[in-house]
Amino acid sequence: MFKRALVLLTLLMPSLFSKEKGDTLVCVHGFMGAGWNMLYLENRLSRDGWDVVNWEYPSRECLISEHGAHLVSSLIDLANKKPDQPIHFVTHSMGGLVLLAALNHPECPQEAKIGKVALIAPPLRGSHWGRFVGQFSWARWLSKDFSGRELMTKSSFEDLGRYPDSLQDLLVVAGSFGFNPLLNEQNDGTIALSETTLSTPHQHAVIHRSHKMLVFSKQTAALVRQFFQA
Repeated sequence: MFKRALVLLTLLMPSLFSKEKGDTLVCVHGFMGAGWNMLYLENRLSRDGWDVVNWEYPSRECLISEHGAHLVSSLIDLANKKPDQPIHFVTHSMGGLVLLAALNHPECPQEAKIGKVALIAPPLRGSHWGRFVGQFSWARWLSKDFSGRELMTKSSFEDLGRYPDSLQDLLVVAGSFGFNPLLNEQNDGTIALSETTLSTPHQHAVIHRSHKMLVFSKQTAALVRQFFQA
């Protein structure tokens, strides 16, 4: 009897102690960013068991809607690997707009529309600072004539659509450690708090960090991890 139980336990041990791959979570960096910008969050979310995909794209080379279409191609591949399982997202800055364009693309898989989304410092209502900087030729040259131009001219991105109601939950994390004299309210140096709000029901948190440093903040990571674990 004891030997039989021992053999059964031996057979079960791989399944008892192996860790199943978690749901897919996609990181999307912002304008003039790269995959390394999201590496801090990627590492911490991977430790929680998420199957993290740090999606990288040449942010200056296309319009936001075109970046969204490229993201959709990757999402289709991810959905085919794990059909009917939700795909979750964490984005920084313009990455939230790229995701918005992707979620409203006609070929976006349903799996991407039923997960959770955490948006860090998203310029959902444009950027007053971006429009100011866009007056200077050096800034237009540096940003190029695609998504950079959109960030420096548009005061609304409603043309990209809205975050779907089918999402499980939506979190916006905004920064307040900014001293930009052109922004007459709390800001992260680049984006004002009011520019991070949206009409879709969502949670909204404010952290005393600057625009670039939000993705490297322990407090941001804790909020995002708690959001996805809930």
